[in-house]
Amino acid sequence: MFRTSLSALLLTTIFTAPAAAVTDTVIFNGNVISTCLITVGTPGVLGTNGALNVLSSTEAAGVSGTATVVTTGTGFNMSTSTPAAFLVAPAGGDDDVIFSSSYSASGVTTLLDVVGTVTSPLGLGVTNVDVDLSATKSAGVFPAGNYTAEVTLTCE
Repeated sequence: MFRTSLSALLLTTIFTAPAAAVTDTVIFNGNVISTCLITVGTPGVLGTNGALNVLSSTEAAGVSGTATVVTTGTGFNMSTSTPAAFLVAPAGGDDDVIFSSSYSASGVTTLLDVVGTVTSPLGLGVTNVDVDLSATKSAGVFPAGNYTAEVTLTCE
């Protein structure tokens, strides 16, 4: 009986004793790679000048195209390249046309009317970019019709 009482006492002591709190830490690791991301916003609109020999996003009815550039590292640069021809144009619309592009930026990088082929350094973070395109006919006027062109925005 003594042995049973001792066993019961030990079990009661073990199961009624307060549990000690145990703590430990959980470690989280992460890595952000150095990258440049371009997200195109709204397309641009080409307006005409009074002489009908210029189609440009800087003309009265024109609108700049937009993009957002996000950099997670330093050393990135931005530039644009102009098209060699329209993607879509009526007959004669591509004849004697000279293209030029430019861009402006706000956010972590501030730029104003930079010639498209000029490379500009980007700051770390978010840069909002306005891209402009101009097509000038060196002879004659632009014939009536729809025109589409692409400017390539590069981050490298």
